[in-house]
Amino acid sequence: MRLWEGQRFPAQALVSGDTSPLRVVFRGRPCSGGAGPDFRDAIIELRGRRLRGDVELHVLASSFRRHGHHRDHAYDSVILHVVFWDDDREDTRLASGQRVPVVALGPWVARRADELQAWLCRPPLWQEPCWSANQRLGTEAVAAILDDAGDRRFEEKADTFAAALIEGDGEEILYRGILEALGYSQNREPFRLLARALPWRQLRCCIRGRPAQERVLAAESALLGKAGFAGPLAGDPGALASCSADRNGLVSIGLAWRLTGIRPENHPARRLAGAARLLVRYMGEGLLTGLLEKVAEASGERPQVLTTALRVDGGLIGPSRADEMAVNVVLPFTLAWAQARQDKPLAQAALTLYQHYPKLSPYGILRRMTAALGRQLTAGARRQQGMLRLFRCYCCQGDCNRCPLA
Repeated sequence: MRLWEGQRFPAQALVSGDTSPLRVVFRGRPCSGGAGPDFRDAIIELRGRRLRGDVELHVLASSFRRHGHHRDHAYDSVILHVVFWDDDREDTRLASGQRVPVVALGPWVARRADELQAWLCRPPLWQEPCWSANQRLGTEAVAAILDDAGDRRFEEKADTFAAALIEGDGEEILYRGILEALGYSQNREPFRLLARALPWRQLRCCIRGRPAQERVLAAESALLGKAGFAGPLAGDPGALASCSADRNGLVSIGLAWRLTGIRPENHPARRLAGAARLLVRYMGEGLLTGLLEKVAEASGERPQVLTTALRVDGGLIGPSRADEMAVNVVLPFTLAWAQARQDKPLAQAALTLYQHYPKLSPYGILRRMTAALGRQLTAGARRQQGMLRLFRCYCCQGDCNRCPLA
């Protein structure tokens, strides 16, 4: 891990099984736990081709099969298997059926055992420029760069919503955004397709007119049924029949749900149960009106108002996911909606609230960049969004030298 992360070896050490030389453009970002490869979003050049994907590390090449990775589609994006000893003597086969090259460092180490300690004791030959940005640029300049990048990411999200609003219904667009955000990275696409297959207007028709005590179960049954899950998760098991395919035309659709390698609390059926409760909350006044009012109410730098408006008890939608939905969906949508109607107070409320939103729960990319730049400097959702934009535009493109922090 240390050898690959710091790239503490000469280029000639990287030779594939067929003796083809390999060049590392970007060694990828270390995965911070959980299922999946050790380094994500790497860029390498091999046999005249530039490849983008993940890198998996093992002591022995056979460990890939022994650990069951050859049956796990979470490893289908692997482009390189880096090992110490290549005991398989062949390319590594993935669950997708593709084969990826193996690079073994053991032979090089064996030839240069006396040099290894000296290499490990040296400073890294390469390190992201953000690790020295504070010393080179000063903390105020770094803070300004993060704020600017965060604002640009926010405006880009708002522009996407603005383009959708030109031809689409605002309430439907907001509904789709919320469902997609509940999919997390693993199931974002199935949630997006589900929102289109079961539009907000159709869901409201399925629920409207029912007694208040039955609405949650009806909404849950409709969402779970359309998604292909058994439901509902709570309440009377017979309630599913009250919102059946025969009565409401809700025929389930085939969606490629990813159910392996995710935490039980993040199972899409649980997220749909949370969505049902959230949507029923705004069934009367409407999702659009209800959430825009919450943004206006929270405009006095009170983000907890919007967090509370989006969370669902019982861990179905916790505060961290509610914050993600607020920053990535509700606030940029509100800005786009307000600008389209020249509602300057509402637009300013959305922008101000975004700029004062507290930091979101950290994950892999943010943890590493936070460690490089410092926790105090990276506090707040705005600067976290700035770090994400810098990563997407520069780090994972192999363009660290063009980054504003370079």
